[in-house]
Amino acid sequence: MRLLMLGGVGQYPERLSTFLEAGHRLWYASTHPHDQYLPAIREHLGGVTTFDLGSVDTDPVEWLQRLIEDERIEVVYSLLNAWDGSNRATAALLRRGCPVPVVRHYKEHFLDPEEDEQACIERSSGVIFINAASRDYFAGLYRLPARTTCLDADPIPSRYLVGRRRPKLSGARERPHLLIAGSATDDGGRYDYRQLVGELAGLGAHVHLYCYFRRLDRSSGALLDSSEAAAVYRELAEGSSRVQIHAPISPDRFVEAWSAYDAGLLHAAAPDDRFRPLNFPNRYSAYLAAGVPVALRRDEMSALQDHLQALHASVVYDDPADLVRRLPDTAAAAGAYAASQAVTFEATFPLLIDFIESCLP
Repeated sequence: MRLLMLGGVGQYPERLSTFLEAGHRLWYASTHPHDQYLPAIREHLGGVTTFDLGSVDTDPVEWLQRLIEDERIEVVYSLLNAWDGSNRATAALLRRGCPVPVVRHYKEHFLDPEEDEQACIERSSGVIFINAASRDYFAGLYRLPARTTCLDADPIPSRYLVGRRRPKLSGARERPHLLIAGSATDDGGRYDYRQLVGELAGLGAHVHLYCYFRRLDRSSGALLDSSEAAAVYRELAEGSSRVQIHAPISPDRFVEAWSAYDAGLLHAAAPDDRFRPLNFPNRYSAYLAAGVPVALRRDEMSALQDHLQALHASVVYDDPADLVRRLPDTAAAAGAYAASQAVTFEATFPLLIDFIESCLP
């Protein structure tokens, strides 16, 4: 197929190589105002023709229509989130006439109905939701197209299931060791782990942070590295020998570095995070790749809880004290190892391609 990817690719842009290896041709028009992955795609994936739609100096819809015609594009694969500009660009293309089918793959949104979102879902030839809960939510708001399916949007590529697995640290030290990776903030939002870390450390658990310490830049809407946020977490670590800060690592080191931990933690509870019950944070597949089960507070992330319980790869707990009592959980660790291959991009890729092809005339 000749595919135009429109929007933001999300985590692990290197998974685009899977399309190329399967013989597909790819064009990528980024709508993300802060697309940190575009330079890497241009440098390392020469088979993908890339554009920054925000830099186009003509009408962007006319430019997309001309690109589709000139390159004989067969389908537009639109992705990914409410905040990456893809809803606006895709809706404009659909309203003004897209000459080929559009398949929308939709992940994070605000649970706040919006006209561009509605147009993307109702006018696309097919829509991929990240899970059944998300599809059910939208079925109650909009008219879904005849073709829908549910597939995770940005799971880890299988190339990162490499490295030597280490014995669990809790086996030698008799106290659980927990992992937090990704962004960490000090703003009271879903990436603010200070309270949870403090509670767990006070209960005798060790907490290991492989984090980028950031604050939200209000002018751009982007999370930017912050020495002030880093200092807040350093102070937290200095106050407890059970809190350890590690430098962030590349995905090819996940297995070797993280496999010694008993469970991985995802987003903290935040009053404004209404999307939480539907979310599939991409970090969960990275944890499973390392054989680390995901710790979930009961019924807070219900869609992911159902998914991981079916894989026997989660530790569901009622409160931090309950989590500490439940760890280590050898059955959940074994389940995480067993599920690691099943949650890779390569495992979902055939289903993705089959669905896109089903939307072609």
